[in-house]
Amino acid sequence: MKYQIIGENMQVLQINLESGERIYSDAGKLVSKDYNVKMTPRMKGGIIGAISRDIVGASAFLTEYEAQNDKGSVMLAATLPGKILGIELGAGEEFYAEHYAFLGATDTVSFSMQPIKISAALFGGAGFLLQKFIGPGTLFLHFAGGIIQYDVDGSKPFEIDPGHVAGFTPGLEYKITFVDNLRSMVFGGVGMFLAKFEGKGKVMAHSISRYKLSNEIYVEGRAQNNNK
Repeated sequence: MKYQIIGENMQVLQINLESGERIYSDAGKLVSKDYNVKMTPRMKGGIIGAISRDIVGASAFLTEYEAQNDKGSVMLAATLPGKILGIELGAGEEFYAEHYAFLGATDTVSFSMQPIKISAALFGGAGFLLQKFIGPGTLFLHFAGGIIQYDVDGSKPFEIDPGHVAGFTPGLEYKITFVDNLRSMVFGGVGMFLAKFEGKGKVMAHSISRYKLSNEIYVEGRAQNNNK
């Protein structure tokens, strides 16, 4: 399998498959495919995983693509402007991704839902849900806006707005905490909660929070309608 990331701010992922090779992606991310590439809905992560994804607004099923009888090409893209990143996972290597960030992966990458604390699920952002990926293979993530990488060295906790979290490496403990004071919440525009990471590892983040973006679009749309 070979892949190419095309474009600057509205990136598209082109994956070239050899005959018999397979990838899977989040549903609704297909741009185009060759005729000989077969599409099949799959319930990766089991029934519990499918139900969990459906509850938070993600598709219950993922889509598998397989090149049959010859080479084939698949193009995938997300629904928001942003950047695509391919992460190479070694055998047994893990990565945890927020479900909106997941774009696709090679068939050799295993997938499961990652249990998180009830408080994190409720307050970590609209529909915040973690997915666990284990290599070997390539994992593709989409970042709203640009890609920000933080190296957490374990010397002190790292805090970030939950809506910006795209994923993180093992060795980090994820928690949701209240902001440190009421004034920060009311006047700082940061919301009631922050995501806290402790330990050592990398945190990958969207430069744009999709939740804040959708809220701004909604508010602007209402203002435009009221002015008519």
